[in-house]
Amino acid sequence: MKKTVFLSFFLFLFLSLSSWTKELHSDRESKYILKETRKAISATFPFETFSLEQKEQKLNTSTFLEAHSFFNIISEDALKGYAIIATAPSKTDSFEYLLLFDLNLKIKKVKVLIYRENYGGEISSKRWLSQFIESPEDDSFVYGDNISAISGATISVKSITESINEVMVSLKRLESEKQI
Repeated sequence: MKKTVFLSFFLFLFLSLSSWTKELHSDRESKYILKETRKAISATFPFETFSLEQKEQKLNTSTFLEAHSFFNIISEDALKGYAIIATAPSKTDSFEYLLLFDLNLKIKKVKVLIYRENYGGEISSKRWLSQFIESPEDDSFVYGDNISAISGATISVKSITESINEVMVSLKRLESEKQI
């Protein structure tokens, strides 16, 4: 009897763990990111209906900009803005964040979509992220100067600051090359 209970428990545990695969987790994250992106666009821009058109534009990758996806925001068959979903490193993992731009490449919204660390999640605060919306003339953000520090989140704060700077430099390059 004990052997049957043990085998049943082991089979249940194996089936539970086997359904938790990296691909399933990535699919869940992808759906969540898309849902949160659509919600942020709806809250930021004045139009009700829109579509996202993924672009093949390549931004400069660096230590702070590990990956990205670039989208045109289309409403009523017209380009209304841009959305960039980017991945930046934190202390031991990485996090995804969203940047929304108007047609003049001014930041309209910054939102941390997925933060995987136990500490430093304060960078997700709307109030703290609003510093990036009032971008300086040269679009350069400097940790400790025009970007406030957060105790316990130094690595993530520096990372998102440098990552956004990389995005801004890449967008200016694409604009000068008339690719956007």
